[in-house]
Amino acid sequence: MRADQFRLQFRKLAGSRDGNFSVLGAIAFVPIIGAAAMAIDLVGAYLEAEKIQSALDAAALGSVRAYGEGATEEAAQEEAEKFFWGNYSLPQAGVIDALAGPIGTDTQNALAVAFTRDVHEDTAAAEFVFEYKPIFLERTPLQIRRQAIAARAAGAEACILALHHTADRAFEVSGSSAVDLTGCSVLSNSNDDQSIYVGGTGKLKAECLYAAGKIYGSPQDVTLACESAVEGSSRIADPFASKALPNTGSWVDLSGCGQNYVAGGGGNGDCNGTGKTPKNATGYVVTLKPGTYGTLELKGAIKLEPGNYIIDGGRLELGSQTVVTGDDVTFFLMNDAELKINGGATFNISPSLEGDWAGFSIVAEHGNQTAAIVNGNSQSSLTGIVYLPDVAELQYAGNGATSGECIRLIAQEITLIGNSTFKMDCSAELANTQFNYPGTIRLVR
Repeated sequence: MRADQFRLQFRKLAGSRDGNFSVLGAIAFVPIIGAAAMAIDLVGAYLEAEKIQSALDAAALGSVRAYGEGATEEAAQEEAEKFFWGNYSLPQAGVIDALAGPIGTDTQNALAVAFTRDVHEDTAAAEFVFEYKPIFLERTPLQIRRQAIAARAAGAEACILALHHTADRAFEVSGSSAVDLTGCSVLSNSNDDQSIYVGGTGKLKAECLYAAGKIYGSPQDVTLACESAVEGSSRIADPFASKALPNTGSWVDLSGCGQNYVAGGGGNGDCNGTGKTPKNATGYVVTLKPGTYGTLELKGAIKLEPGNYIIDGGRLELGSQTVVTGDDVTFFLMNDAELKINGGATFNISPSLEGDWAGFSIVAEHGNQTAAIVNGNSQSSLTGIVYLPDVAELQYAGNGATSGECIRLIAQEITLIGNSTFKMDCSAELANTQFNYPGTIRLVR
């Protein structure tokens, strides 16, 4: 009975024009509502993605700047998080869900930043992945994945890098020194009022000067190729801080090498397998092998075979009567070993062009703060990077040759005495190893 009544009512509704329109309208309105809901959800997801992208851009730019100024990857990651969460907050529903879960949920850890460094630029690649919950389609969350890559390009090539952050005269040219760094820049991380100092009758010629603090020098004493020196510049991170040093080994036995040639050489005889050392023979040259030495104090005519010479806690010293030659040679100062090259010494030393330390002539491990002295003369040549990152002060005097030397200096503080000319085009001599003032920071993607 009821079924018959329902069929009757349905026939009346279907036969009625008003009823027919109502049914069709109701049916047609369902997909319209669904499409509108989907459009609202998609627009919401798009706007959320744009907010994320803007925050990611800020995070990448801020973290690559910090990384380029010497921050560790962990510290730069914290900088990225500060910039990101300072510019972005989760949608309200996401905040509620995040608070309901334990600290350190996937949502909070969804920001990932990877850092890379080479001689040309530093980069920070930031990525954020987020499950966006739509207003209407709650059971089908939309994954938002956004990336931002920022790069800090290398700027002018540098010959000098003084790493100390607060030292007075972190880089100094004074007395009657004449220093020619044509084409090469000087970088000082010190924020002191005399971060870079050119005084007395000293003269300095360079591509440009960059100091985190201020620069002292009379205009007539400083000649620059750039428009003007840069004060208050960004600090430069130690470009080689992550390089691994070789391990020390058993000390080479110098007995028999002749006390007139090597300190501790003892009597004359077999010199670590390189030959019999006579007591006194005009023109004789003692040959030394690479290895670990407690102290290497050279006095006479010495030839260094190619390789690494590791000074373990003692002293590397070239005496005033020393005549030393060595190609493909790198000295490593370990366990607070000292460095002293006297002005009367004659030396011709160039670094290896292969291996992890290609292009480096003298390297001190981190933590070695002992002051170092390198005094050249017109008969001498030292090629390579002198990398003494924690040495309190490096005092350097070049050979005075107008043709220039392919040498680069890195230490906490650097003082140039005498006349020095640094050669600019040294790609071959330094195995394409260089360090630069950081250039502009830009978004790559």
